Amino acid sequence: MERFDVFVIGGGGTGSEIAFALAERSNLRVAIAERDKLGGECNHYGCVPTKVMLRSAKLAAQARDAARFGVRIPSVEVDLPAIKQRARDVIDAQSGEGEKPFIEAGVRVFLQEARLVGERAIELADGTQVEADRVVLASGSHATAPPIPGLADGPYWTNREAIWEPETVPASLAVIGTGAIGIEFAQIYARFGTHVTAIEMAPQIMPKEDADAARALAPALEEDGIRLLAGATIERADHDGAGWSIRLEGGETIDAEHILVAAGRRPVLGVHDLDAAGVRVDEHGRPVLAPTLRTTAPNVWAAGDATGRLLFTHVGTYEAELVVDEIRGNPRARDYRVVPRVTFSDPEVAGVGLTEREASEAGHDVRTAVSHLRDNERAAIDGRAFGLVKLVADAQTGELLGGHIVGEDAGAMIHEVVAAMTERVPAAALGAAVHAYPTYSESVKDAFARLAQGA
Repeated sequence: MERFDVFVIGGGGTGSEIAFALAERSNLRVAIAERDKLGGECNHYGCVPTKVMLRSAKLAAQARDAARFGVRIPSVEVDLPAIKQRARDVIDAQSGEGEKPFIEAGVRVFLQEARLVGERAIELADGTQVEADRVVLASGSHATAPPIPGLADGPYWTNREAIWEPETVPASLAVIGTGAIGIEFAQIYARFGTHVTAIEMAPQIMPKEDADAARALAPALEEDGIRLLAGATIERADHDGAGWSIRLEGGETIDAEHILVAAGRRPVLGVHDLDAAGVRVDEHGRPVLAPTLRTTAPNVWAAGDATGRLLFTHVGTYEAELVVDEIRGNPRARDYRVVPRVTFSDPEVAGVGLTEREASEAGHDVRTAVSHLRDNERAAIDGRAFGLVKLVADAQTGELLGGHIVGEDAGAMIHEVVAAMTERVPAAALGAAVHAYPTYSESVKDAFARLAQGA
C-alpha cells in the first residue's frame, strides 16, 4: 500500500495551493487527487469563463450605447461559439499543462476520485488503497436546487451548463436566485439578447448584500431589460420538452426556454465515509472545524469550498496558507473579519464586513455614510451614473464595520475600505487623504469624510 505524508483531495485552486506550497516548503511526500479537471470549478466552470463572458457582454452593451458618446456602430452581433472558444483559450493559458507542474514540483497526481474512508485511509476510484499521515479535504462544492415541484424532472442549467451547453443565444431564460452567480448570468444573457427574468425568494435581490447596494444595482439591470422579481415564491416548474413553464404564488406564469438554478452551493462531502474518518458535520452539512481548519479528526483538515462557509477563491487561497502553516508546525487561527466579495456585474457590486442590518442585529449603534456616484464627475464623464459608496460604522467607537460599493471598478475600489478596516484607520484620515481627480475613488474619500463628520 502506497503511503504519503499528506494527501490532498481536490485539485482546484485551494488544493493545488496546498500541494504546491508543501512541496516547495517541506520535505513531505505529497499527493493530490482530482476527480474532474485540475484547476477545479473556478477555473473551468465558474470564475474564469464567466468573467470572459461578462467581458464580451459588456463590450456588446457598450457598442449598442456608443451613439450616446458620438460613436456610431451600425450593428452588434454576438458570436457565442467564439466567446466560448476565447474562454477555453484563457483557461488553457492558466491550466493547460495539466499535471505537469505538479509532477515537476514533486507532487504525485491521481486523476480520479478519491474517497476518505478512515482517518488515514483513502480509496481511489480504481480500487487502489492509499494511506496518509494527514489528509486535506479540498473537494469543492456543487450547485444545489431548491425543492420546487417539477424542477428536477427537466433539464435545468447550473453554472456549468450555462457556460458550455448553448451553441446559440437562447430566446428566454429564467434565473432562480439572485446572488452573484445568478446576477452575473442574468446580465450576460440579457446583453447577449436573451429575455431574462430573475426570480428571488428573499425580499431583495442580492440578499446577502446591503439593502442600499441592492437597490442601487437594480436600475442598471432593468436598463438591460432584466425583469427582477424579488419576494417571489415558485409553486411549480414544468418542462414540456421545448421549454419551461414556471408558476408563481399568486397565479402568474413565466415561460422560458431555459432555467438557470443559482440558488446555492454545498460542499462535496457525500462520497466520503466521514463517520469512519471521525469527521463530524454540523446541522448544515458543513465540517465542524477548529480555528486552524482542522476537523474533529485530528489529522484531517478542510479548506476552500469544502468548508461550506465563505465560497470565494481568495478565501480558499487564504485557507490554504492556514493549512500549510499548521502542517508545517506553525498554526494560526483563521480570521474572517475583513473578507471582500465582488459581483462582477456592470456596475460591479463589492462589499466587505457587515451590512447596515447585520451591524444593527449585532447590537451596534450604527452610523452610516453614503456618497452617490451620480455626484462623481468621472461617472458623469463615463456616462455611468448608477451606484454608490456606503460605509457602516459603530457610532460610539467610530470603528468601521463594513463598506459597500456599487459602480465601475467597485471590485478595485473596495480595497481602500479593506485596508482601512484591516488596520482600523480612522474615517477622518481617509476623508482627508488626497485622491486623484477625476476618479471614482473620490466617492470613497467623500464617504469617509461624511462618516467622520457624522453625516
